[in-house]
Amino acid sequence: LKRQLLEFAERSLKLGARQKDGKSLQWHLERVREQTGKAPPELDIPSVPHELAHVWGYFHEMNRKRPCGMGVSPLADSEILAWERRNHITLTPFEGECIDALDEVFLISTSEGAKGG
Repeated sequence: LKRQLLEFAERSLKLGARQKDGKSLQWHLERVREQTGKAPPELDIPSVPHELAHVWGYFHEMNRKRPCGMGVSPLADSEILAWERRNHITLTPFEGECIDALDEVFLISTSEGAKGG
């Protein structure tokens, strides 16, 4: 399940990546589908595993609060603990591993976007 979650995250984050014109890659691929009648294969992404959909949601909540300075930094344990405390949620060890793995995927996608792909 974790592997499926990470595959979903990688592909979803790529589709959401802003292009030079400020629009997402998904927006551009949707225009290709409209013009050609064929969906580019990049639009065919797996769905988030139902059993881990809540972890994807947790990650999004934490990611919105991520501090940014000179660049994007990994989510600190203190930030995750603060999120747990604020939301009265205690992550299981597995959920914590998933959050850390999602954060790694996010950081890689962010650095690739900064490099231009």
